[in-house]
Amino acid sequence: MLSNYKIFKIVAIFLGSIISLWLLYDFCINYEKINKEYVEANYSFLKKDYQKAYKLYEKVYEKEPKNLYALEGQARCLLKMKKYKDSERIFKLILQKEENFLPALTNIGILYDTNGEYDKALIFYKKAVQQDNRLANRMSWFKRFIKNIHFKPSTILERLTYLEKQLNLDSNERRLKNKEIDELQPDYQL
Repeated sequence: MLSNYKIFKIVAIFLGSIISLWLLYDFCINYEKINKEYVEANYSFLKKDYQKAYKLYEKVYEKEPKNLYALEGQARCLLKMKKYKDSERIFKLILQKEENFLPALTNIGILYDTNGEYDKALIFYKKAVQQDNRLANRMSWFKRFIKNIHFKPSTILERLTYLEKQLNLDSNERRLKNKEIDELQPDYQL
């Protein structure tokens, strides 16, 4: 039994070493392909410097016109800067290019939800949830830790269900917005 453990230990160390070397090699080979402006744009967005992030996403998109994530980053920045019409225009452009682009589907739903256009928000929330059931999952504790979020944000599915229930009530009984909670809710990111 002891000799089996030693063999298993040697094999595990060997495989771990091979995987580590492969990861290092892959990183070195692909290092030049990493778009540093895109990484900086994401960093600026997380630091809530939406102006800087927007400009960086613009630069990335000019260099890489097929990068829908850079275009979607621009729309998210505009959403955070409360430039809703411009944000909506970009989200629609993304959805024209790729109608099932999940980040755009979800965030345009959030945009409409924010603007009080709940019927439109429901349409996009439903499309997004049908496309990917991960939207029913809560944000992991690690992701919340990395993004410095101190509460468990609601999921897209929870918001969809809540809106549907509220819209079925009489108009004087509806409670569609809770400004304190809504301000804390992060946008959707993959």
